[in-house]
Amino acid sequence: MRCWTICFGTIKMSDWSDIQGHIQIKQDLRQLLAEKRLPHALLFTGMEGIGKKLTAQVLAKALFCGGENAPCGECVSCKAFAAGNHPDFYYLEPEGKAKNIKIEQIRQMQSQIALSPYLADKRVVVIDGAEYMNEAAANSLLKTLEEPTGDVVFILVTANKDMLLPTILSRCMKIYFAPLGENEIAAIAKRQYNIDDAKARMIARLSGGSMSKALSFVDEESLKLNDSVWEFVFAAVTAEYIWRLSDELAAMDREKVMQWAGFLQMIVRDLLLIKAGADDSLLYNGNKKEELDDLAARFSIGRLLYCQELGENLALRLKSNADVKLMVQDFMLKWREPK
Repeated sequence: MRCWTICFGTIKMSDWSDIQGHIQIKQDLRQLLAEKRLPHALLFTGMEGIGKKLTAQVLAKALFCGGENAPCGECVSCKAFAAGNHPDFYYLEPEGKAKNIKIEQIRQMQSQIALSPYLADKRVVVIDGAEYMNEAAANSLLKTLEEPTGDVVFILVTANKDMLLPTILSRCMKIYFAPLGENEIAAIAKRQYNIDDAKARMIARLSGGSMSKALSFVDEESLKLNDSVWEFVFAAVTAEYIWRLSDELAAMDREKVMQWAGFLQMIVRDLLLIKAGADDSLLYNGNKKEELDDLAARFSIGRLLYCQELGENLALRLKSNADVKLMVQDFMLKWREPK
């Protein structure tokens, strides 16, 4: 029988303990499994990089497992799943330049789940980035959720549930994944990358609760980017400075430029919080409180809101195929305009 699984490749995690945090979610899912009350459609929602997809993987593995303490990691289904070739598992994610999920992908999935399971007693479908289904794909999936064929469990994973059809939302059990705590992220970073406590805590603060974002900050290049942003916000943004910095950023990978823009947005957010009299514990850059206070005295709330809009627009435009150097230059020219 042809293996039609579309999956993540070899899956290294083994059980629920590999999921960092989310204790209550893990307990609830395991109880639903034990009591055989798991609904046929679930929606995992929350910010990027906090373990939604990993939880979907572990849940799928547990659904296929024949052991008592599922997933056992030893049965045929567990081993097939860990190897990335379980024949009853189907994985969908955005594809192509448009990075969306097309109706052809949904139709292919529908034709396969209509078949009898091959190795387990059910099929499991994970749709990662479910918010990127185009309209035709979403409507086609809705029909399947309304009238499921056979024993199939759907797990939709999204960072923005508001982009999904209300009718799809209404047919799923919604599980909200909260951002991870700063202490949790710092502990994981120290354990996995053998970094000191000060660096781990700085990374945790910058992550905003996202483990994947935190891990992207571990390398020295990312921390240098953060230093570059601090230099920018204090600098006299002359024409010469704009050309030099835009050349430097244009020479980087687009992902790094997006990270630079993200660091800038964090600083602007911190400044708005200071203006609002918020508690220091809410600041991304709490270790630079003196610098933030200095900047806050230089910026009016109106100018900060303008800068926030500029940063958001830059981050959005960087997701397109437009020329990075021109985008950065346009952003910096507008940044230095008095508002």
